[in-house]
Amino acid sequence: MSISLSEIRKHVRMFYIFAKNSLLGYMEYKANFYSGLIMETVFLFSKLIYIVFVFRLGIEINGISPDEMMIFTGTFTIMIAIYTGLFMDNFYRFAGHIRNGTLDLYMTKPLSLQFMVSFRRVNFAFPIPNLIAGITMVVLAWKRLGIEPSLIHLAGYIGVILSSTVVTYSVLFLPQILAFWTVKSGAIFDILDKCWDLNNMPMYIYPKWLRRIGLYVVPILFITNMPSVYLIERLDLVLGIWIFAAPVLSLLVVRMFWKLAVKRYESASS
Repeated sequence: MSISLSEIRKHVRMFYIFAKNSLLGYMEYKANFYSGLIMETVFLFSKLIYIVFVFRLGIEINGISPDEMMIFTGTFTIMIAIYTGLFMDNFYRFAGHIRNGTLDLYMTKPLSLQFMVSFRRVNFAFPIPNLIAGITMVVLAWKRLGIEPSLIHLAGYIGVILSSTVVTYSVLFLPQILAFWTVKSGAIFDILDKCWDLNNMPMYIYPKWLRRIGLYVVPILFITNMPSVYLIERLDLVLGIWIFAAPVLSLLVVRMFWKLAVKRYESASS
């Protein structure tokens, strides 16, 4: 094995330390925590207006009932919580590490460089309202749809959420790696950030060609649609296989691109 269990334990322990230090930082500057919490809560309410509108009208969209729509929206909101909590701050700071020479310092640490730049900071303010709202919507819709509340359903849903988390990391970290060549990759990241909003509605409202691109080429639609498709029992054999294959393949692509970029990297002080 190229990665030993001791290495995995070391990185898990370091992530715990990163999260602890991030939380201590929020506790030291509580105004930042509360302002972020309030801002994200207001933003969340503005995004939920449309789902209330659709739910009250009782409109079906391409065979998706309002209750099923709530599953998709709740999952979308949960994935926003995961993205803003684990990845957002780190991705936005990545190009700065290259410009300012922080990356040189990280290279001296006895940890994976990719791990350091990907998980150095954990945001505790933004995920809270999204996680509460997302879980609430999924639970309410789950109950209204009469889905059997079994451990198998719950474990399967959480498993696909984990798969989507890996795809989220891969799809949104990949454009950041371009900063090794361009120093700034903000334009590309902004495009992907806007594409993220395609997940705000079920993928079935989009034409087939866009669905195929969003699932198999640049799997941005995979992120929130797959957990929901699993829960409302719309999975076919191809999508079932893709749930396992997509995170592995996307992570391999990112890892290969990362190694290529690091080899070409020249120190900021050189």
